[in-house]
Amino acid sequence: MMETTDSIVNRVANSGLITLNPADFYLPGQRTLFDIKPLLVEEYLLREKDFRAFVSNHNWQQYENHFVAITCTNDAIIATWAYMLIAAALAPFAKSTV
Repeated sequence: MMETTDSIVNRVANSGLITLNPADFYLPGQRTLFDIKPLLVEEYLLREKDFRAFVSNHNWQQYENHFVAITCTNDAIIATWAYMLIAAALAPFAKSTV
């Protein structure tokens, strides 16, 4: 009969891996979702002239120090420039825009 003297070795503990806690990376602040959907005609069509007028006249200062996510919550196809236009308007006020 063969005796085993091998003990269980915790290879993970001995590997030098560092454990990260995602909470350590959380930045405090208000999160805001900016939805383009209400700006669309019949919730599917973006009219450039009306959209640019909205961006020019909207009070972007209300997003001061917010983390803002820009989205469209329906299946409308939105040109990339529309998201970029909103992000540019938010840039002086929001902490971060995605």
